[in-house]
Amino acid sequence: MTRSVPDETRTRVLELRDLIREADYRYYVLDDPTLTDTQYDELYRELVALEGEWPELHDPESPTQRVPGVVAEGFEPFEHPSPMVSLDNVTDEEQFRDWVGSGDRYLRSEDERRYSVEPKIDGIGLELIYEEGVLVTASTRGDGLVGENVTANARTIRSIPQRLRGDDVPAWIAIRGECYCRKEDFFAFNRAAEEAGERTFANPRNFVGGSLRMLDSRIPASRPIRYFAYALGGVRGASFDNQDAILEAFRSYGLPTIPEARIVDGVDAVATRYAELVEARDDVPYEMDGVVVKVDDLALQERMGMRTRSPVWAVAWKFPAQRALTRLNDVDWSVGRTGVVTPRAILEPVFLAGVTVQHATLHNLDELERLQLQIGDEVEIERAGDVIPKVLRALPEQRSGDERDIVVPDRCPACDTELHRDEGKVALRCGNFACPAQITGHLAHFASRGALDIRGLGEKQVTQLLREGLIKDAADLFHLEEDALAGLERWGPKSAQNLLAQLDAARTRPLDRFLVGLGIREVGERGAKILARAFGTLDGVRAATKEELLELDEVGEALADSVLEWFGEERNEAMLERMAQGGVAPAAVAAPSGGAFEGLTLVLTGKLEELSRDEAKRLVEAQGGRAASSVSKRTDLVVAGPGAGSKLKKAEELEIEVIDEAEFLRRAGR
Repeated sequence: MTRSVPDETRTRVLELRDLIREADYRYYVLDDPTLTDTQYDELYRELVALEGEWPELHDPESPTQRVPGVVAEGFEPFEHPSPMVSLDNVTDEEQFRDWVGSGDRYLRSEDERRYSVEPKIDGIGLELIYEEGVLVTASTRGDGLVGENVTANARTIRSIPQRLRGDDVPAWIAIRGECYCRKEDFFAFNRAAEEAGERTFANPRNFVGGSLRMLDSRIPASRPIRYFAYALGGVRGASFDNQDAILEAFRSYGLPTIPEARIVDGVDAVATRYAELVEARDDVPYEMDGVVVKVDDLALQERMGMRTRSPVWAVAWKFPAQRALTRLNDVDWSVGRTGVVTPRAILEPVFLAGVTVQHATLHNLDELERLQLQIGDEVEIERAGDVIPKVLRALPEQRSGDERDIVVPDRCPACDTELHRDEGKVALRCGNFACPAQITGHLAHFASRGALDIRGLGEKQVTQLLREGLIKDAADLFHLEEDALAGLERWGPKSAQNLLAQLDAARTRPLDRFLVGLGIREVGERGAKILARAFGTLDGVRAATKEELLELDEVGEALADSVLEWFGEERNEAMLERMAQGGVAPAAVAAPSGGAFEGLTLVLTGKLEELSRDEAKRLVEAQGGRAASSVSKRTDLVVAGPGAGSKLKKAEELEIEVIDEAEFLRRAGR
């Protein structure tokens, strides 16, 4: 028999929900809480108790329903309603002013030179889609076109409203923003995890990214993740004139926006605001690595338009790399997949640019000689681009006399083989092809995203498969059996089936990706594409002579010799044969035909305004041409922008046709 909910109970439940939603709004959006934590917790517990006692009052939009308590089987792909493009970067004021100048031709009046200056949050991009004000989908950026549907996890983030506030919300709206974690919350989480003997995270961005991709929504629900809204991905049922109006609307809908964002007039005001944020960098409660400058007027944004991968009307002005002083405790030596042995600094831990740094690159022996380091030195380090820590210099004036010299090894730290140094090279090298460190590195590279993209086969899994004797080289991957994989520690039938499915897909990856995966010295992504298009098939590359290789643009002696040496190794040929027996058949790559530049060799020189250099090269290739790096008698066409120098002069001397970027784009149908 269904019970009748007392009117006073129904009224109290509705009241509690409104109180908690308002408290969330005041805390996360306005940063002006009106309740203490204790008061909030008391209201929340009361609501949980009443909803538990009266299931008839269940409402999926209740604040108590943010933690579904279920484990998803996986994340479905979600196609964004419009691409979530990336931004071009500038690193100094001169580059920024060049960017401003490149947009001058779009201006109809000086009044249009108004900008939104917003801190560039170092977090994870997330798009929220609301229909009739209700959150229906949340997805990560992914590759910009397709992301992961993480709606269940996004619902656990309290700064993301499940229903938008107000009576005038659009019928449909896509809101883009950033998930992040405040510095103090991140440090507190790591301290608690360390004390409990659990995993800690290197920086807030990794913490947020890992949390959003948890299949169990209870995990992100327990973590201090927040959200800032900063861009419109599309809307129906509303219109806006500028970025400022968009941000104001977001706030009225109950979404938090970045408090430090400002609308300013003119280029000088942007530079001033940038300098203010650089100065305030350590005091802002979240990690930021630059500012995003957007043209404020949406009609002007429309006139300026988009490049292939980035808007013309916005740019990211990155902050300078951060530096810090710490102590060099030791130097260890690691072996890469090509046998190169490199030194790495072991440092006294120091917090720098959002992460705790304990290691830094020392590059090679020449760099060690230049730095004149000793163990125990006080050193200055930098995170170049706020990513890769490196040692800049030692402070010898701080030495106490207890420092000691760095000992350069003469034997491989992984296999004890004697090391050698190639004539004219700076690298120490282990020549043992059976070196376990090289094998591990090669297999991880073979499976990496830029090569065969074998998901679920990282360095940890490779190490386990090697340790268990299931593989010895890349060919063995294509002879793995489900029963053997399923019996491994922390594996099972599902994990085994997933890996085998990935391997099956990898058998027919394009030839250029396969060549990248082989790890041939000197053959990177660009070289692999050149070889694949020139020879078409793996057998064609294997049979190429040095003369045929050197005839190709951008192929020099070093690359040609490396290709011949690699395919001339008996062990490599044997591995390729076993791959073929395992069904590996890289897809042949045919050069595009029928394009505007079919059969032509083009050289790009000088500054391009509409396209980045990489975008222009891809356009040449898509139109059937070849983009070369130097001008020669085999060059058919030179595209010259402002600042073109010796390449333009040589083209004129050889009487090669020269065109500007506008003509290049016109011929390409752009």
